[in-house]
Amino acid sequence: MKARLFHHLLIAAMVCHWIPGFLQAAGLDRVWLSKEHVDLRIQYYPGSTNELELVARDRDRGLVYSSTNVVLVVREQAQIPIPEGFSQFGDTGSPLWILPASQDPTLLFLGISAEGLPGGVFAAPPLIRLLDVRAPGWFFLWQFDPSGGLNMLMDTRVGIAPESLVRPGIGGHGHYNWGFSSNGWYEVTFQVEGRLAGASTNLTASPNTVLFAVEPLPPVPPMASLLSVIGVQNGVLLCQLTGTPGQRYGVEQSEDLIHWTPGSVVVAQPDPTPISVPAPGGAGTVFVRAVHR
Repeated sequence: MKARLFHHLLIAAMVCHWIPGFLQAAGLDRVWLSKEHVDLRIQYYPGSTNELELVARDRDRGLVYSSTNVVLVVREQAQIPIPEGFSQFGDTGSPLWILPASQDPTLLFLGISAEGLPGGVFAAPPLIRLLDVRAPGWFFLWQFDPSGGLNMLMDTRVGIAPESLVRPGIGGHGHYNWGFSSNGWYEVTFQVEGRLAGASTNLTASPNTVLFAVEPLPPVPPMASLLSVIGVQNGVLLCQLTGTPGQRYGVEQSEDLIHWTPGSVVVAQPDPTPISVPAPGGAGTVFVRAVHR
């Protein structure tokens, strides 16, 4: 019998196009930081393929993580209504989540650092440029000047420009106000750029994407199922199901991709789950799929 696989992808909730694939696992393979003192820190690795990099340093524990190994949590306590006179962020009374430049023990205290850079190596302090934001809302980064006015450094409400950057002083670190206009997942991509003393061209790092989780987080939809036919034995299709562990999937089969016959319901396991699907008689093509229940 000739067996073919029909990949049927069914997601039980509407998913915006910007949600990255790894969010199907809700970032469970990352370190979640929600109340720590953390710096996005410029690192310099002379002689390596990528000499500049942006990492996340947990100052409380003295640990350094790759930007792809952490989730920076913006807790629900960070939400405030936009006050009058701050139309840059949206309509008065609309929600805005802020990680403030002054430390709040209930929130992530997030800074930007160039403390690890050696003196005399760079012609000028390297900069951190905003490249891209994939999110359900706007992203802001700002400080207040001595007169109380806003010094807006990054504002995706008006767009991302070459001036959307921060240049921390070598050997120091500073704190900023981080703003988010909506809850949900934010992928914020930065790029470090600097010029060595005496050089004629800049060192440009590979982009570093930082994942922010602005609470309350929306439910993570079950991952798309993958049903693989691995063989036929005694008139039975031998299959393997890969899906979200603990989720129920109904196995169906068809000979024309129009009329589907329901079969067993299977609970997905952490490892691929073996399934036996009775094959109809005859020598025609058989399609199988798994549908989230």
